[in-house]
Amino acid sequence: MSELDLPQIAESQALAYVTSNDADAKLESALCDEIASHDPSAGDITLSDAEFREAWHHVIGGSPSGGFNFIVPEIKRPFMVTNASGETATVKTASGAAGQVLDGETRLFYCDGTDVLGLTDSTSGGGGGGTHAGALVKMSSNQSIADSTNTTLNWASESYDTDDYHDNSTNNSRLTVPSGVSKVIVSGQVRWDSNSSGTREILLEKNGSSSFDGRPFEHIDAQTNRTMQSFVSPVLAVTPGDYFELVAWQDSGASRDIESHVATWFSIQAIE
Repeated sequence: MSELDLPQIAESQALAYVTSNDADAKLESALCDEIASHDPSAGDITLSDAEFREAWHHVIGGSPSGGFNFIVPEIKRPFMVTNASGETATVKTASGAAGQVLDGETRLFYCDGTDVLGLTDSTSGGGGGGTHAGALVKMSSNQSIADSTNTTLNWASESYDTDDYHDNSTNNSRLTVPSGVSKVIVSGQVRWDSNSSGTREILLEKNGSSSFDGRPFEHIDAQTNRTMQSFVSPVLAVTPGDYFELVAWQDSGASRDIESHVATWFSIQAIE
């Protein structure tokens, strides 16, 4: 089966032109059609295989309450996203690297079957040579979070790091802004262990402080099964050397774990 699931002509097939016409029609749809009705008002959007294969352009509207994920299948193909939702869309596969589309932007992407790669005509410094620049880091083991104690999370592994935003050994809690970057978006997600007592919090700190414009913060009641929390920052003004850390807090009455899992990660993306 091809990436676009085009019908194939069999050897010595009768009426082969019918299959060829069907394949041409599906290819035309994949290159020219759009879906203009994506609405994240109720939460993340997950495209079906058919939706992803059959449309080149995806338009997001609606009225979401905050940033959201636009999740595409792990199928190799280029595609385009227009975001008119009023919030930031994180375009990703279920577990791979992601790109983001700010409100009012249209961006071209390529899914390589694992990750979503953002294509841009920008050649600004720190931009990885005109391509996506940033880092996605993850845990190598569970981290214990003491009761009622702010705990900075550690990230000992990298999915990618284009410009030395992160070090797996030295200050591995930090994503640090390199030279040539003046604006970033920072995002993260954690998966708590299974426990329904108390509440859970995650927040972003900049240079060791929680006092800065646009700081993301989430506080929710613990869920019956595993509690998931995520955030996406607005565009943040930065100077080289600024660093960000993800901090967790809980009041279950005992220590709790944030689990090392594909759903636990911390990311920074250079915008300018």
